[in-house]
Amino acid sequence: MLVAVGSKNPAKMAGVRAAFKSFRGARFVAVDASSVAKPQPIGLEDTVHGATERARFAKLAGDSDYGVGVEAGVVRFGIQHFLNLQVAAVVDSSGHTSLGCSSGFPLPPTFVSRLLKEGLELDAYAHEITGAKSIREEDGVVYHLTAGRLSRVEMTEQCVSMALVPWLNKRTYGLGRKANTESSG
Repeated sequence: MLVAVGSKNPAKMAGVRAAFKSFRGARFVAVDASSVAKPQPIGLEDTVHGATERARFAKLAGDSDYGVGVEAGVVRFGIQHFLNLQVAAVVDSSGHTSLGCSSGFPLPPTFVSRLLKEGLELDAYAHEITGAKSIREEDGVVYHLTAGRLSRVEMTEQCVSMALVPWLNKRTYGLGRKANTESSG
């Protein structure tokens, strides 16, 4: 089974591999899908759109069984709050698409205002937000803001795992025969 991931980002690749760990024999290929998504999605709709386009693009470019797209976005939560969360889209050979999301963490309002005004990616403010001298790609801003409780790789694993629920439970979701996994959905 070949899984094409719409990103060359090592943290996203590691998270996707972890989410697919129960899919026996899964192989992975990274596909540069940066041309089909915004650098910093703002809002849930943009974030979902970016993840979906990355998954579709990866699926076609990688000529794979599954295409996976992961997009981190800044999403309004309530009236005055903004969360950073990741959305995953998984598409299979029959065209079935499923979405999942990670937990989200609150962003400091001053940085959200600057991000919206200046049009930069959240990563541009990473050192300023966290106070960390260096931020590993696999850790991300979330690792520093949560005092090491959660990493960018784990957020990616969360959202992809949630998007895989229909394939882990094919009968329940009307997808035909069981997935090639160790679980018995």
